[in-house]
Amino acid sequence: MQDEIPSANDWAAAVSELHLASKGKSPTRQFGFHVTTHLANVPINNTWNPSREAFWAQQMKSLFDREESVNGHDAALAELKAAYFEKAISRYLRPLESEGRSVTPCLLHSDLWPGNIKPRTARNELCLFDACAYWGHNEADPAICYNPRYKLGQPALEAYSNLVAHSDPGIDFYDRNALYAMKYHVLLSIMYSDNRVFREKLMEELKILLGKLDSGSSPSRPDKTTRL
Repeated sequence: MQDEIPSANDWAAAVSELHLASKGKSPTRQFGFHVTTHLANVPINNTWNPSREAFWAQQMKSLFDREESVNGHDAALAELKAAYFEKAISRYLRPLESEGRSVTPCLLHSDLWPGNIKPRTARNELCLFDACAYWGHNEADPAICYNPRYKLGQPALEAYSNLVAHSDPGIDFYDRNALYAMKYHVLLSIMYSDNRVFREKLMEELKILLGKLDSGSSPSRPDKTTRL
């Protein structure tokens, strides 16, 4: 493999191929996985669940619980977490399964930072490896583009959007991705517990997401100068 970051188009092509080829092939037709998988060294709750909303909540609870066990309790963060579960998840994920809508699970890699997706030296293609796989909503994978540490950014998100249609309601796509991206902010706060900046970033992103809910602002693309 070559030690370089793939182009936005190449990254999106490889990720979309995984999603489209696996869509509808979940062995239980539910969200989850048959074994516990890990983001880095952090176990994820993959218990099978027929509800997209409930499944995401259980995954995120396992991550937030781990973050608190590593970094200790913080009253301000606890308040933000409660609002994330009580307000944000229901606002952005419940519509996916309301008014006749549904989400068909596909296989997700779940840890698509540039270090886990590299060009092969022998062939003109990308290799995806070191996955934290589960059957989920495809839009959760490109949410990693929101984290500035991973140097993918809005071009990769837009390239993916050109290949895979947004789930209905499409107007919520960018805000759903901001909600999904919280997984990676929590993960970094766990992995680098000796550096307060990652917990502060997690809290900042929660405030931005929840602030949009409280203000009633319309869904929109992220500000790529500050968010991506």
